[in-house]
Amino acid sequence: MTDMVVVMIIVWAVVAALALLLEFFIYNFISAWFSIGGIAALISAPAGLYWPWQILLFFSVSFAFLLALRPIAMKFIKNKTIPTNLDANVGMKTKLLKDVNNGCSEIKINDIIWTVVCTDELNTGDKVEITGMQGNKYIVKKEEKL
Repeated sequence: MTDMVVVMIIVWAVVAALALLLEFFIYNFISAWFSIGGIAALISAPAGLYWPWQILLFFSVSFAFLLALRPIAMKFIKNKTIPTNLDANVGMKTKLLKDVNNGCSEIKINDIIWTVVCTDELNTGDKVEITGMQGNKYIVKKEEKL
């Protein structure tokens, strides 16, 4: 083996390892495919492929795997956000504690009084539904009766 072949084997081994290591830290299923491209180029180096063709092979294989397999892999890895804090109360129905004044009022959830933002003119005791959050305030609307 010539010195250039040994150097290219080391280069492609490092590229594949770094891409795989980066995937472990970022976990977005992008750099993993570059490690596959690095392995393909690593295999081509001792086969005698000239280094510009190795680079072309690296990018071709990497992008082919990225475009073909990443969408399939992402279907198996579903990052569903599970509400665990204040956003868990979105959709909850409750009553207003005060009349709406300047677009604000108050509600009580789990013995905690929260300031709410409301565009409707509502009065004390009106039933409202929490539709979202704005900073540390809930956004409410009048509960729709079915």
